[in-house]
Amino acid sequence: MKEEFWKAIVACDENFDGIFYYGVMTTGIFCRPSCRSKTPKQQNVKIFHNHEEPTVEGFRPCKRCRPDLLTHSTTKQNLVEKAIQVISENYSKEIGLADLAEELYVSPFYLQRIFKNEMAMSPSQFLMNKRIEIAKDLILHTSLIMTEVAFEVGFKNSAHFSSVFRKKVGYSPTEYRLKHTGS
Repeated sequence: MKEEFWKAIVACDENFDGIFYYGVMTTGIFCRPSCRSKTPKQQNVKIFHNHEEPTVEGFRPCKRCRPDLLTHSTTKQNLVEKAIQVISENYSKEIGLADLAEELYVSPFYLQRIFKNEMAMSPSQFLMNKRIEIAKDLILHTSLIMTEVAFEVGFKNSAHFSSVFRKKVGYSPTEYRLKHTGS
């Protein structure tokens, strides 16, 4: 076995995913190099160069890293995707971190940390950005007055909406409409 492959297995290096797979002879399971399962003994590891070879030799795919799937998203990525989906479907409602975490069956602290690591912003920042993006669309493509737009996207009052909109976009909602539609 190449020393480089062994180092990748020990380090759970995702840069080697797709380059090789490894089977653990004592368990009959094969994994991606990035798998976070317990590191096997080096003498029990067999290297494969595609995801079909181990199956032919009788190894079964790991349930954690799913080497049998061509694309694989991590549990953390799945959590963030679900959070984004919940936020996107409920952007106009009052949805706090605790509510979102409860919906996803995780702790608020864990959700906050994972979301921020994956998205470089908190769930509340993502929600605010979502509301502003939808507000921009409503301002340009409907005849709603700004108070109606504010309530439609989930703001409790139009002054707060106007303040947040100006901070994010650089214009007040009315200035934004005038600049982009001329009306």
